[in-house]
Amino acid sequence: MCYFPKKSIIFKGMNIIPIYQMPFRSAFLLFIIFSFIGWCSEVLYVGIFYEHKFVNRGFLHGPICPIYGFGGCAIMLLPPKILATWVPLFFLSMFLCSVVEYFISWLLEKLFNTLWWDYSHYKFNINGRVCLLNSLLFGAMGILSVHFVIPPILYVLNLLSEKVIYISSTVIAVALTVDLLITVRRLVDFSTTMERIKTLSESLKDQFGHEEWFRDNSLLEMVNSVKEKAAAERSKLNEKLNQERLKINDKLLERIDRLMSHHKNVESYLKRFPTMKSHLYKDGIAIIRQHIKEFHNKKK
Repeated sequence: MCYFPKKSIIFKGMNIIPIYQMPFRSAFLLFIIFSFIGWCSEVLYVGIFYEHKFVNRGFLHGPICPIYGFGGCAIMLLPPKILATWVPLFFLSMFLCSVVEYFISWLLEKLFNTLWWDYSHYKFNINGRVCLLNSLLFGAMGILSVHFVIPPILYVLNLLSEKVIYISSTVIAVALTVDLLITVRRLVDFSTTMERIKTLSESLKDQFGHEEWFRDNSLLEMVNSVKEKAAAERSKLNEKLNQERLKINDKLLERIDRLMSHHKNVESYLKRFPTMKSHLYKDGIAIIRQHIKEFHNKKK
């Protein structure tokens, strides 16, 4: 059984069928393909121009960025006559993908109190969520995908049997579901860690804010000032054998060190989203960025 008429995959003088006319499983595979193409683009772009190394982009563990899947599917909702064009398709791809990116950025910030990517340093941006440069790239990707990438993909899907489509879409759907569940757990852990760091910052201010030696410009300075004070007092207290005071200081330092050392999950997200920022978790993100920087400096 064929899912697509062969003439529907030819652009010149013919129309390509939009995604809403495709069988659900075939449309799902197209979503995954768009997501994979987006992931490859992100990895290459960040790897070549920024990190100069491989960085697994996106939230998921697998090689897909669903935001590109949604953007690609949004483009494929356009009428066949529009899909066969160049200039209208370019501008509509810009618009649709930018709307998708803005909405997902807004939704993630509402859910996790964090702006995962920030384009504020680019000209012509909207609230740091989208920018003109990315929108132009979305337009170019829309043209390349619809006119050059989708036709051979549809041709291959057209050749596959219903059984192959069913099995492949089912396997990918199961793997994606497992990945999503793991990712949701990691995101919840991320929010929990950031909330604990925020709570630590507030408790340190409440406990030592009135002390002259306490520096409260940032969480990093707070932690360092507490450690310095504890080290200075330790020698004096040792002389007086004030074991109770030593225990209190040790418990506080142990709490700080435990919290500061258990944030690998947060570090991984900061590496994937280097422009991440949050008004609520500003201090936490800053101190973990500092930790990453110190680690890299030690390796050098």
